[in-house]
Parts: sequence; C-alpha cells; structure tokens
Amino acid sequence: MSFFKNLFKKSAPDTPTRDLNHVSKLILGDIIEFSDSFTLPSEVRRQKFEVIAIETLEFEHQRYPRFKLQGEQQTYVWLSLPGHDHNNFQLSLELTREEVSQLFDLELFSDVFEDGFTELSSELPVSLGDWHADRYYQKNMATVGYHHRADFRSSAPSQYSDENPGRQFEFYHLHDAKENKLLDIMVHNNGDTDVYLTVQLGNDSITGYWPIA
Repeated sequence: MSFFKNLFKKSAPDTPTRDLNHVSKLILGDIIEFSDSFTLPSEVRRQKFEVIAIETLEFEHQRYPRFKLQGEQQTYVWLSLPGHDHNNFQLSLELTREEVSQLFDLELFSDVFEDGFTELSSELPVSLGDWHADRYYQKNMATVGYHHRADFRSSAPSQYSDENPGRQFEFYHLHDAKENKLLDIMVHNNGDTDVYLTVQLGNDSITGYWPIA
C-alpha cells in the first residue's frame, strides 16, 4: 500500500487536494481513519484504511455504493451507504464458512431461508466479539438485487438484462433488537453465499480523511 507509506512524508501538496469530508465522496486510493470510540469493532478502532475497490448494490427502488477498505494490518472491511441518510453508514466484515459455523448452529442458520423464520441466536467467538449480536431478527427475506463490480454513483447500470453486468442475488437482512448490529446474507444464483456481520455507525466514527489527489 504505497499511499500508506508516503502518507506522512509529504510536507505540503504541490497542488490543491480535492475536498474530502464525507464517505460518499470517496474514490479509489483515498484513506480514512476511524475514531477510538468503543462503538467501533476493535479491528478498526484508531486504524487507517485505504479504498481499494468500489462496487454497487442495486435493488428495485435504490442502488448504493460500497467501498472495500484495506487496513494497515491487511484487514479488509466493506463500507456501504444504503438509503438516503447521509449521517450514517454501515461497516461490514465478510465471514468465512468456518466463522459462520463457529458463530451459528448451521442447521438453525439454514432456517433463515425458510418461510416462518423469526430469529437466530449466535455464539460468542472471541475473534468476532465486537461485530456480532446475541440474537438476530428477520427484516428482509429473498429481496432480489444485483451486484455490480463498478461504481455507478454518476451513471446507471443498463436496464437491458443481456447488457447488465450485475450478478443477481437474493438478499436476506437481519438485525438485533436495537438495529445497530446486522447480519447480511447474499445468495447468488449459482448457490454461492456471502455472509457479513454489519454495524451501523455515525459519520463521527471517522476522524480523518486523506484524498489521493
């Protein structure tokens, strides 16, 4: 991560840098720093992360960007901006299959995809303690969406299916009692399943911005 290495070596920029004061303005190469608030998972607290990819999640009535962030310790998280509330954002950790099996009883976890499901209990793996809740409740089930590996903030994906580069998935969204900690599941057409632990955060969780240019 060359930008990390050179971040504090420059005494002053040769040209004015771009105004960067909100996550919605992030582009590839930008760096953000998270606060020391205990509302943040320990893996990101007081850590700097670089934007290494920008993608788009598209649903029937909205589409929004998500940013893949890489930390100084090779930690990877996703930052997304669903809805129209620009005072908050979501930070997600993608789980491996092994971590899912440690966190949930897989037989109970499979009930998430069935009609009549209401809640899911979790265990307490030390490595995931800051990210997860003890109990999750169903909010959205099998919502159809498209995953685009491109930034569509200033343009729109093609509405023609044969030209649409998006990968279709079904989205399952669960939350804890306070709706601060979420469980997001994306089931793709080929059966691949992505599972994320997500926390809701306010903009004050970020204390520093360093634009790439």
